[in-house]
Amino acid sequence: MDEELVEGSDSWALAGLPGRVPVTSYLASRYAAQYRVIVDVLLAEQDNSLTGLSYDEIAAAVSIRLAKVLSVQLAEELAADDAWKLEDRLRQLVQWEVLTSWQEPARSGEDFLRRRDRFQLTPAAARLHSFLSDPQLQDEAAEGDLTLAPRAIHDRLAAFAEAVRKQRFVDAAGEFQQVITLHQAMATAARGWQRGLAHALSGGPDEAKQDMLWRTLQAYVSMWGEQVDVNSPRIAELVEELTPLLSASTWRACVRAALADEVPESLVESQVERWTHTWTALVAWFAWPAGQARRLRRQLRDLVAPWARNMYILMDSAGSVTRRPELLHLAAALEQAPSDQEAWRIWHTAAGVFSARHLQLPADSPDDLALPWAVAPAAPVTARYRRQGARAAVGRRPMTPNYADGKAAAARARRAARAERSEAAVALGQRTGTRIASWEALSRAEFELLLDLVGAVRRTGRTIDGRRTAVSPDGQWEVSLTVEQDAGSAVVKTGDGGFVTRDWTFEMRHL
Repeated sequence: MDEELVEGSDSWALAGLPGRVPVTSYLASRYAAQYRVIVDVLLAEQDNSLTGLSYDEIAAAVSIRLAKVLSVQLAEELAADDAWKLEDRLRQLVQWEVLTSWQEPARSGEDFLRRRDRFQLTPAAARLHSFLSDPQLQDEAAEGDLTLAPRAIHDRLAAFAEAVRKQRFVDAAGEFQQVITLHQAMATAARGWQRGLAHALSGGPDEAKQDMLWRTLQAYVSMWGEQVDVNSPRIAELVEELTPLLSASTWRACVRAALADEVPESLVESQVERWTHTWTALVAWFAWPAGQARRLRRQLRDLVAPWARNMYILMDSAGSVTRRPELLHLAAALEQAPSDQEAWRIWHTAAGVFSARHLQLPADSPDDLALPWAVAPAAPVTARYRRQGARAAVGRRPMTPNYADGKAAAARARRAARAERSEAAVALGQRTGTRIASWEALSRAEFELLLDLVGAVRRTGRTIDGRRTAVSPDGQWEVSLTVEQDAGSAVVKTGDGGFVTRDWTFEMRHL
């Protein structure tokens, strides 16, 4: 048949190393879609039928499935296709060890006249196709069942410890068997996370990898993040307390209580080894300061930074701006132009009436440098330019705006303002003890500083015998304004005009 693979001599396989797995052949066959529909039907019916499906039942189930996912007309066309031969497909699946077939016993004369073949998926094919159907949904469903697994392990260990102390080995065995089940489920989920992280962190970031990282983070936070942090110290205390009590005889007593009396000694030894292995794994997970649970938590914590960085890279450079539609419209307009002059006019309008310099490529000879581009010989275009020339954003990610010059200018302006204010403070300090009416014109900086000082005195100043004192807003100067009995008004002259105020006696002291 055309689906069968041609066998050849393989020295690696002859050396005894694992080779082809026939159960996966239906996925790479020419009629893979037909095979997968049959396997989908049998996998879905495993929940309802424990004894497989007959030929007629498979044919009816396939028709129903096609009618659900396709239109009625298309389903009928596929069923009438000459390539659709259910009997041949089932026989080939049996040869590939995807299906197991057997015949029902004939109990009447009619049974000899009908097809008595029944088909069921092999365990390997069922596990493989279950994973292929929807691995993400299966992982999420398995993780959802373990939301309270660390807390359940602590509760079961507490009951196990109480049963061991009271030597109720039957109860102890029942509690520890639940611990084993929870531990295996948690280990399976952790292995799935590790595989996903290893794949998602390898190579460059893309949308699928970022989605996998995000789902892994969400699964950890919702399932283990809080539970492990809360219950790890409590589990560690129970493990440390119970370890001296769990001798070899105690383990054998627990295993014996869980098994029948007639079981062979080899089975008891294997179960004791399995139980002690689970206990050692729990110690490694929760008891040590650098336990596996804490290491996994740190690994997921360190994953947040690369995940956010990769998301920034994808959002910053994912949608490369392309001018391809505009170039196509321009080419169409040039092609439809009624004359060469009109085509040149369209071109100059689109190019901004600048001389065209499309490609900066070396000329074949020095004489070609003086030729116009319209009559010059064609220059070679590299494959990289053909692939990326239509895009406006190629190569490295665009740099973020450089604000260094603006920051430097702002720093220079602040330093100049501080120097000017310091000079104004020195100039005003030289006027201490004088009346404002006797002052000469003030500079802008001196006037602004005077307004700040007068405002501070008027807002927070204390008045003692007609003398108001306050501290400047920057805490560097103490200013006093005294009103004499014969004081009138004064005009402070500035370059922008005058300021009328009372004729105070101005005093200023540096703190």
